[in-house]
Amino acid sequence: MKHQVTKAPKVALCRKCCGTGQWRQKREDGTFTVEQCSQCEGSGRVTVSAVMEYDIRPYKQKER
Repeated sequence: MKHQVTKAPKVALCRKCCGTGQWRQKREDGTFTVEQCSQCEGSGRVTVSAVMEYDIRPYKQKER
């Protein structure tokens, strides 16, 4: 039996920048560059929604 679940959009912290809106990158010389996060575009927040499909089947134990 297949079952589909839709989760409504919600606001969440950006996981790429941990909600700071900035992305730090370490250079080869040991210094850091700070750039705007490309995922949240600097806001630190993203809108998340999901459509999940479950395929539920009875468990049948294998005979030995």
